Amino acid sequence: MADAIQTLPNTKNDLIVSAVQKNLIEKSVLAPTVRDVSAFAIKGATSFNVPKLSNFSVVNRTFGSAGDATALVDSSDQILLDNNAYIAYLYDSRDAYQSTIEYKIEAAMRASVAHAKNVDEKIITAIDLVAGVEVSKATFTTIKEQILEMRRQLLQNGSDISRMTIACGVDKEADMLAESDFVRADFYGSANVRLGQIGMLYGVPVVISRLITGDEMKMYDADGIGLAFQGGIEMSEQDANEYGANSKRVAMDQVFGIGGLELGEQGVGGTVSPLVAKLVA
Repeated sequence: MADAIQTLPNTKNDLIVSAVQKNLIEKSVLAPTVRDVSAFAIKGATSFNVPKLSNFSVVNRTFGSAGDATALVDSSDQILLDNNAYIAYLYDSRDAYQSTIEYKIEAAMRASVAHAKNVDEKIITAIDLVAGVEVSKATFTTIKEQILEMRRQLLQNGSDISRMTIACGVDKEADMLAESDFVRADFYGSANVRLGQIGMLYGVPVVISRLITGDEMKMYDADGIGLAFQGGIEMSEQDANEYGANSKRVAMDQVFGIGGLELGEQGVGGTVSPLVAKLVA
């Protein structure tokens, strides 16, 4: 019987996809700061509802008298799975072979970074769309005043400071670094902060995204924005031998949805969240 050589053609892509998925999450600055509701994004769904309940109120019952029972009101926030994010690329195997770059791996990693950027862009759009707290830059002119007012209103609306995040762009970061109350991450060790966090201001972690432009700034509770990936990222390739015997066309896609949570609560409009704040002119 002839020797049989072991090859692993069917697991190579699995290893790349695993690395791509890890890279996507790590390169996304904002995805770790919002609520992951992927468990609701089951097969066959084009949208889903995240359930929520109203709260109880305490009354001072008179001794010897029966107290009234109260019921909670249940409702839900809908998130559409409407982002069918897609990237494709084609490579000439002979040309790639003559390059010192391991193109197949490098291209996959860069595609995952592009997907991560796309997720962050959608999160920023969702934050601006559902922000139920608007702080005027004309009224609150300094970054200290702006952050403290956002923080005050979010806490008043029931936000948990342990779940809150400040997100701003590189322009706003310069103002933040000049603030004496800003604590940089490197002062107390990067091991103690989540990925992408550069520091804290008034107890709230700060992340910087170059996708947030100009003088904009957001502050939000993780429970104010929901992010769901349906099935995770997938990758496939097909022969493109018109560009050489081993040339390939590669596609990488994922379906996800982003939406506001706790919409209409705490007296805000039905399409906005009291747990999300932004600056306005």
